[in-house]
Amino acid sequence: MALALRLGATHGVNASSDDAVTAGKRETGGRGVDIVIESAGSASAFRVTTEAVRPGGQVIWLGKIDVNKDVSFRRGSLMQEKRIRRVSYGNARPRRDFPLLARAYLDGSLMLDELISRRITLEGINGGFAALKRGETIRSVIMFD
Repeated sequence: MALALRLGATHGVNASSDDAVTAGKRETGGRGVDIVIESAGSASAFRVTTEAVRPGGQVIWLGKIDVNKDVSFRRGSLMQEKRIRRVSYGNARPRRDFPLLARAYLDGSLMLDELISRRITLEGINGGFAALKRGETIRSVIMFD
């Protein structure tokens, strides 16, 4: 949460201890949030996104879940012209986007180093995945010597 705020998030909700829908409505005077981005790949979070976004707002699903797993929604949460987008890799256009991203990183406006929790060896990859699953890391980078 602290990292998200440091990287530019204006508000954050720890959904394990606070109701995200209630928090979003509290912060917006009851309206609901303009944009919800789900990036964890949690089926329960997918449902929350449609409840938390305001009428006419946008839901962006970045997270991936098992394609054979069911995700349920309250029918009413899908009403009111809400836009839902499933996005893979941010709809990147590498030829255009990579030079822009590299420039943003070099000038300090894109903070990538802060996203690296650990640098590991290839032999440590299973431990890296385990730490990610436990929520101890954001990203581990394999270092080849």
